Amino acid sequence: MGICPQKEDSTLVEDSKTDSSNRLPLDAKQIKLNDQLNMVCLEDFIFTKVVGRGSFGKVMLVQHKMTKRYYAMKILRKDVIQQKGQQVHTMNERQILEVAQHPFIVQLHFAFQTPEKLYLVTDFLAGGELFYHLRKSKKFSEERMQLYAAELILALEYLHKKGIIYRDLKPENILIGADGHLKLTDFGLSRINLKQGERTYTFCGTPEYLAPEILLGQGHDQSADWWSLGALMYEMIAGAPPFYSNDKGLMFRNRLEKKIEMKPWFSQEVSSLLTELLINEPTKRITIDQIKAHPFFDSLSWEDVYHKKVNPQFIPKLKDELDLQNIDPVFTEEEIADTPIDTLKACTFEKFTYANSQIFKQ
Repeated sequence: MGICPQKEDSTLVEDSKTDSSNRLPLDAKQIKLNDQLNMVCLEDFIFTKVVGRGSFGKVMLVQHKMTKRYYAMKILRKDVIQQKGQQVHTMNERQILEVAQHPFIVQLHFAFQTPEKLYLVTDFLAGGELFYHLRKSKKFSEERMQLYAAELILALEYLHKKGIIYRDLKPENILIGADGHLKLTDFGLSRINLKQGERTYTFCGTPEYLAPEILLGQGHDQSADWWSLGALMYEMIAGAPPFYSNDKGLMFRNRLEKKIEMKPWFSQEVSSLLTELLINEPTKRITIDQIKAHPFFDSLSWEDVYHKKVNPQFIPKLKDELDLQNIDPVFTEEEIADTPIDTLKACTFEKFTYANSQIFKQ
């Protein structure tokens, strides 16, 4: 997503262009599909507001009619997914969301489908996107960035241990909870089941945060996420990612050829860490153990970070659980309208349906 009012999504997926024409089908008819237990359907939810948009659909704030709980519902058009050949990535996201149980990763509560669309129902975080707050603040203090980075490091470490590369770390994919802590969302570009020493060659990600090895098509593994983390950390305290330019070709050339400028206000510790994260050669890049042992994080206990015992510098101001002042008005002011799908050649996504049965027992 860019800075302009239209909030274009600049994510790259094997050179494919993104689609932003999705509309919520208010009269969509749920079909009971026997791929798993059918515990929920579209009619079980009340649609409240648009709270986000991604490459293949929008995100709605919804309320479950029975439990009265509020969730974020990601809506994906099957025809667009099929046209762009993203069936595998979509099912990877669904699988990751089910198995990932971590304090800094959004939790999946329901997944179901209609003939036209897929629905992923996850945690709703009223603090909104990190992107929104970073654009409002221009840049963060090192202290504020430090905790955000630490929480993301633990989330990425967890994913890497499960053989997952995240591959799309950016402010739009990081949500802030009412408690000020972060959660990683949107696993549509993630690669799963990557074995030790194995590389993958898919060209995907967001231009500002692409690791050099992805850009060069040399093959990449989990270390690509650490370069993206470095770019994000740099942006949080500098106000823009390294080598940022509206000219993507120039930005890419500078990334590969020039030395990264450390700003005068960067501390020695953060400059050292960023230098080691933003190394172009992945085999020389800092590892997870070295990251956690780096002096920049000396003031933090990783166990305290994991258990959310470190108080965030920023806590969103919320009147109640439906206060959307921290959600970008570009989303919340969007009309909830239906765009008919004229030609439909959509298939059933087997084993997509999911419901967390614990929700109904509480």
